[in-house]
Order: sequence, then C-alpha cells, then structure tokens
Amino acid sequence: MAKKKYYQRPDGLFETSRTVNGKRIKFRGRTCAEVDRKILEYNAERKSGRKVPVIADEWFEAKEAEGIGQGTYRPYNCAVERIKKAFPMTAGDVRPLDIKRYLVEFEGEGYSRNTVQTELYVLKAIFSYAVLKGDIDVSPAAEAKHSRNLPYKPRHALTEEEERKVEEYRGEDFLLGMMLLYTGCRRGELLALNWQDIDRKAGTITVNKKLNYAYGNTPHLERHLKNKNSENNDGSGRVIPLLSPLADVLPNRRLGLIFHNEDGQPLTASQLQARWQRYCRNVGLVDYVYNENGKPELTYPITPHCFRHSFTTLCYEAGLDAKTTAAFIGDTEQVTTSVYTELRARHHASGADRVNAYLAMRAEERENKEAVK
Repeated sequence: MAKKKYYQRPDGLFETSRTVNGKRIKFRGRTCAEVDRKILEYNAERKSGRKVPVIADEWFEAKEAEGIGQGTYRPYNCAVERIKKAFPMTAGDVRPLDIKRYLVEFEGEGYSRNTVQTELYVLKAIFSYAVLKGDIDVSPAAEAKHSRNLPYKPRHALTEEEERKVEEYRGEDFLLGMMLLYTGCRRGELLALNWQDIDRKAGTITVNKKLNYAYGNTPHLERHLKNKNSENNDGSGRVIPLLSPLADVLPNRRLGLIFHNEDGQPLTASQLQARWQRYCRNVGLVDYVYNENGKPELTYPITPHCFRHSFTTLCYEAGLDAKTTAAFIGDTEQVTTSVYTELRARHHASGADRVNAYLAMRAEERENKEAVK
C-alpha cells in the first residue's frame, strides 16, 4: 500500500501546513492532489498578491464572527465598501502616500470626527489583517493619522417646546416618546424591554438586553449591551430610576414586550420606522424642506438619540455628576463629561446673552430718561 503524502484527519480530509512569514498556514482537501492544488493556488495568489477588496471582505467576515453591535455594524460596513472602491489593487501596491491622500480627500468631504475616526480604524485594521495573513510584510496604514482639527458632530437634544409636546401628547405610541425621554435608553435597549423589567415598588427599570437591527429587517435579541459601561460588573445589565413623570403614565401591570407588533413579536426595522414617523407626525416633531422643484417635503429630523441626549441634559440640569449620569445611560464617564462640557459652554453663552440683553435694555432706559429731561 502506497504511503499517504499528507496526514489524514479523523474526518477523512488530508492536511498539511506551510510556514509563511513565521505563521503556519494549513491546507486541507479530500485528496492529496487537492491539497497540492490548493498549495499551488495559494503560492500563485501570494506571488501576484491578493487584492484589497478580497482582504477587506475577509476581515469584515472575521469581525462579524466575533460579534458586532448594532451601532458598529453599519459604520464598519460603509467604511469597508468605501475602502474597497478606493483601493481596487493588490495590497502590495498600496503605499503610505496613497493612504494619506485617501484620508485627506475623505476628510475634505465634510464627514464628522467620529466617521473619520471609524474610517481610519477600519483602514488600519484591514491592512494589519493583510500583514497577519501574509499578503504584505508591512502595513502602509501603520503610521496613518487624521487631522487634529476635525469637526465634532453637534449633539441635538429636544428643545423645551419639543419636550412639552412629548409630555402633553397622549395619543398612539405616546409611551414610546415618554420612555425615551425619561430613561435615556438607546433605541435597541428600549425596544427589548419587558413589562417585567419595570419594578414599580422599587422605582427602577432593569436594562439587560437589546434588539439589534444591524443585520436586516428582522431584529436579533442580544443579552449583552453595547459595552461594559452599559452593564453592572456581573453582566446583569444596569438599573435606572423610574422617574415620576413616566411612572404616572405607565398602564397597569402587563406581561411581555412593552413595544411589539400585532403578533406580540419584536418590531421589525420597517415596522419601527413606520411607527416612529407616525409618532413624530402626531406629536409635531417634523420639519419641511423644499426640494429642487420648490415643493415642500416632510422630513424627520428628530431621532431616538435626541431623546437620549435630552435625558443627559436633564441629569446635568438636576445637578447630577457625570459619573452618576454615565451609570444611568450606560456610557463612559469620559463621554458623559464631554457632553457636560458642551452643556456648560452652551449655558455660559446663553447666560452671557441674557446679561448683554439686560445691559442693552438698561442702557436704552437711561437714554429714554435723558431724552425726557
């Protein structure tokens, strides 16, 4: 009997390995000939170099396997598609200058600081992955940086008039707005809440899961929250206070999801969009813009995140420190502190405007008195 060329695994496949850049690459096949063919294809591909789009897709698939949150999937996916389009060549043909030019052009398109930072992260990660897989020896994006003076995307909270509308509205889905405004929950966290998560006696709401809409119309229930700051140390979620304006309007005890479709199931992305737009129309949280034909079109500038920012503002105005507020909203103290800094600057400017208005009024009164004399 002829000696087998390669090791045969318990599952019947033949396997061998080769060392590339200090890393072991395994090749498997149903026959030894198939293993030989895969080795030849790999060597040929490596010699010519794999193209960036292929590597980018492979990196993103690996990232998905690790688990990507709702708020991360879409930005990463968009960044990957842009990078694939910008770099259609092999990874070995990309130079540091190409990376620098790409970032300069990307920043020039007016993207926010967060978007640019995400683009840079994905860019670096893809080429680092190419190094890991032996496609290139050194990443051309290793030293890449973005500009220091990137614009921050302004956070938008509800105005006092908009908050009043939310509080006074008692029509369809009124609870959606009230819970967003008085819990500070993220959209996915709120939509995963059950009535059992509300403890009226203790005056608390437990947030320990979320709906992830990143992968299509049907949401996925996830037991882990956005990050470690969204949960207690034991991973049991976080507990937030049941504030009186919300407690006063909650219906009698029920079971199941608080927000669901006609079948009692979680809202799909399309159902959520339809209900959110209907809610905004009913409450009056819409705007009109004129299209190129001069006709007004209805827009929806208010998002669930605007309510979350309003809750943070409420905590700030109530005198809560950044650490306590961060624990309520499930975010880092650093992020909450940056919001507080922005709010202080805004209140300072508002206070200065009021003082200037008062001084102008006082000067006008003096002038009027002098005129009478």
